[in-house]
Amino acid sequence: MQVSFRITGLLTGLLLLTGVAWAGGVDPRDQPTSESVAPVKVTASPAQTAAAVKQARRAVAPAVEEVRVSRPQPKAVPAAVKTDWLLGTRTTGCKPLSEVSRTVKNIGRFETPREFARQMQQRGYQAFVLDIGDARDRVLRVKVPDQNLDLTFSRAEMCR
Repeated sequence: MQVSFRITGLLTGLLLLTGVAWAGGVDPRDQPTSESVAPVKVTASPAQTAAAVKQARRAVAPAVEEVRVSRPQPKAVPAAVKTDWLLGTRTTGCKPLSEVSRTVKNIGRFETPREFARQMQQRGYQAFVLDIGDARDRVLRVKVPDQNLDLTFSRAEMCR
């Protein structure tokens, strides 16, 4: 039994060796020697380099078309009206800023929600101003947790 394994292993090894030798190939030592090429220094101007890089980028990355998306713009309002702020309420809509004095005692005069928040901070309360509108600085929410205040202010053109 051992003899048959030895003979089988020897025959398998000879077959593998014959297969490798028969597959052929070229010995690297038999290859003709190639002539060496002298390196050449190439100089290019920055503009040429930039043009080559731009061309290579265009070849690799596809061009992206710009699509213009239009949003409905608010109607033009005279400058005098744009500065007017109103107090927004859920039940009655927009009211003048003087209505805040009914909720907050001795608040004084203010023209913007940020001034109101600053006055509350000067009194020692925490006041947060949050911009909640689609367009910037159109609808502001002022929260004063110490006074349980949560007021919404909006520009005059935002009220209906």
